[in-house]
Amino acid sequence: MLRNAYNRSNAGCPLSMWEIVRWWEIRRIPYNLLVGTTGILSLVLMVFVGSMAVKPGDDFEEPMGLIFFPIAFGIMANLCYTAGWIIDLVLYRGEPRRKLFQVGLIFSTVLASLPGLWAICAWLFTVYSGKKLD
Repeated sequence: MLRNAYNRSNAGCPLSMWEIVRWWEIRRIPYNLLVGTTGILSLVLMVFVGSMAVKPGDDFEEPMGLIFFPIAFGIMANLCYTAGWIIDLVLYRGEPRRKLFQVGLIFSTVLASLPGLWAICAWLFTVYSGKKLD
C-alpha cells in the first residue's frame, strides 16, 4: 500500500488525504531520531563545555532544566510536526509538501542545537576574556 502511494505520487496521480498523513507519519521516526540526536549532543555540549565557562561550584544550566526542557522540547517538536501534515491537509493539493517537511526538519534541528552552540559561545567568551561567567 505504501509503495503504491509512493508510485502514485511519483506518477503525478493525486494521493488521498490518508496517504498524505501516512507519508508524513513514515518520516516521523527518522525526524525524531535526527532532532533527538542533535538535542542530546547539544545537551552534552552544554553540560561539559558550559561547565568550563562558569566558576567552580556554579551550574551553566539549572539541573532541573536539563530534565524538563528536553521533554518539553520533544513534545513541542512532535506537535509542530503534526501541524505540518495538518497544514498539508488543509491546503490539500494531492501530494505531500516535501519542502514543508524539509524546512521543518532543518528548523527543528537548528533549534535543538542552540543550547550547545550557546555553551560553545560562552566558553569561547571566557577563553577570550579570561573571566568565568557567574
